[in-house]
Amino acid sequence: IYIKITAVITRLITPFLATLGGRSKDLINTVNALMISELVVSPLLRYLDPFVILDRHYFAPRAKSDEELYFCFRGGWYNLSERFTDFTKVLLLCTFYSAFMPMIWWLGAAILFFQYWMDKFLLLRSWKKAPYQGPEVSKFSRVYFNTAAVCLGIISSGYAYAQSPYTNLCSCNADEPETEVCDGLTTQREFSDVLLLNNTVLSEVLAVDEASYFCNQDNVAFPPTPQNQSYSNQWMTDSQELLCRIYGITCIVLVCAYGFFILGGRLALFIKSLVRGVYNPSKVNQHKDFSDGIGSENFGYVPQLSDMFGFHFPLIISNIDEIDVDLMGWKDPNKHSQSDKHQNYDDHNLYFDVKHNDLHRERNMAPSEETDSSMKSKGSRPIFSVIKHYPPEWAKR
Repeated sequence: IYIKITAVITRLITPFLATLGGRSKDLINTVNALMISELVVSPLLRYLDPFVILDRHYFAPRAKSDEELYFCFRGGWYNLSERFTDFTKVLLLCTFYSAFMPMIWWLGAAILFFQYWMDKFLLLRSWKKAPYQGPEVSKFSRVYFNTAAVCLGIISSGYAYAQSPYTNLCSCNADEPETEVCDGLTTQREFSDVLLLNNTVLSEVLAVDEASYFCNQDNVAFPPTPQNQSYSNQWMTDSQELLCRIYGITCIVLVCAYGFFILGGRLALFIKSLVRGVYNPSKVNQHKDFSDGIGSENFGYVPQLSDMFGFHFPLIISNIDEIDVDLMGWKDPNKHSQSDKHQNYDDHNLYFDVKHNDLHRERNMAPSEETDSSMKSKGSRPIFSVIKHYPPEWAKR
């Protein structure tokens, strides 16, 4: 929605006669202002995040505990889908208005260049760690949004050339009397007693003007071809008609190809999934077990609450005694228990804050044989998330 409002709505709300004007509210200057804003304002706003600056330079010096201090330096928030939205917006602006403003391609390249380096700097130095996301977002954006931006750009260019020169005026050409609208229009004017700059006075001057009449250049249907001109509305030149024919055919081919290959392929896959399985693994067998990379490259999905105010470590909401603690993905450097590494996470686990039937031991204490036997005999429904890890036999040795 944001992409459409920025790129498409800008052209729709601009008056037809203000397309090629030089005023600040005309289309070309409006698009130029949008591109300059994306080039300068947007990167600076991301860099000068007021909330991050306020946390680090105002609340952090006034923090009353270590937890509050660490919370002030947690980093800024970002969303990967929002970053792809900004990229697609710049791409659509470039393709949509390239016919009006060819220089927009250089502006778009500069915008993407600055966005890349600014996002890379913030990602490595300022932004906090975001949840892991696979390549699905990039694939979806590349397959659907990027191809749609190219198609919309070509269609927009076709209409840009078909509606030119955006004056709603057609000239009366005496050599090609293709219309009878010009009949009776006065093209000559007489002036008497004309004073020239050299103080010479001419008794009579005959001025010959080119007569023009109103023709609706905004009434162009799809596809944008010369056939949209009627008998009394012919404003295209010969080269313009040839270019519009090429664009018209190209628009039809692209729309059909996008609907058949992109949208049709997705629809066919959905229908096929109703009757049979369509999952096709695209991974390569690396001949590595999951348990072989625990703690270095493989981590588990452990239910926990992140970004809780006053806590600089996540709060665990499950019993982790039956998994390898290396699956957690983080460690508390202030805890150094070597006898039972699970106790290093007890102070961050809400599992021990509530008295319930599943509680098999106390915080920072090893389970006793009595509590273990009583837990096995109860068999009640757990109120916390259950997480377990079943390593292979070679990993237990």
